[in-house]
Amino acid sequence: MIVLVTGCRSGFGLLIAVAAARAGHTVYAGLRDLETRGDLEAAAAGLPVIPVQLDVCDPEQRRAVVERIVAEHGRIDALVNNAGIALGGFIEQLGEDELRRVFEVNVFAAWALMRDVLPHLRAQRSGVIVNISSMAGRGAMPGLGGYAASKHALEGMSEALRHEMRPFGVRVVLVEPGPYKTDIFSRNRRIAAAVSDSGPYAAMQEKVEAVFANAEFGDAQEVADLVTRLLVDPNPRLRYPLGPRVRARVWMERLLPFEARAKVIKKIVGF
Repeated sequence: MIVLVTGCRSGFGLLIAVAAARAGHTVYAGLRDLETRGDLEAAAAGLPVIPVQLDVCDPEQRRAVVERIVAEHGRIDALVNNAGIALGGFIEQLGEDELRRVFEVNVFAAWALMRDVLPHLRAQRSGVIVNISSMAGRGAMPGLGGYAASKHALEGMSEALRHEMRPFGVRVVLVEPGPYKTDIFSRNRRIAAAVSDSGPYAAMQEKVEAVFANAEFGDAQEVADLVTRLLVDPNPRLRYPLGPRVRARVWMERLLPFEARAKVIKKIVGF
């Protein structure tokens, strides 16, 4: 298969690119800055991984990458929308520019890439789109409302596209990781500018930070291995939640009304 993966500097994207290439696929690995390809090239040495310049928010770069893949191979078989950013902060604290940036990367860029590849997948009457969502796309935690909103949007779009693409033989899948150790909690960690150590949300913010500091993190390779299997699964489900304690959370969301789930969240965060 000819696969395009976004956000491959580190984390899920890098691991997905390498795992897919090891499985025999040719992978075009998108990087917002091609100069940061060092870790990817080291991990993918000897494998069919091709680093490409791809700022997912740049329309010209998006089109150029898809056109290059089709020109070089006559087809594109899979898109993995992995690139994404998070944003910490309570809803009142989020700046409009900050929230728009989250949606630009997590929703609009993913939509635009899907729109770019869909004509080719439809014409082939085959292929797969894997959108990396989050458990935040199922339920929102306090302090991550902006990020959760973007992932809810991605989930709704993906569900609709799943129905729309069924007649054309194109599979659409959501992968919903829980907490995993990636750069989203370190180098790529983003906090709204209005968040501070004082003010009405300070005590709540401290409790939320403590929850994440003590969270159990999974091995990100699990996500890469799952995505690699989904590339060739002829009949995948729509949603694949995974990660530490995720199964319990899924069952809680299925069985408990919101008021009961809210009590659980209150106990976890302490307010």
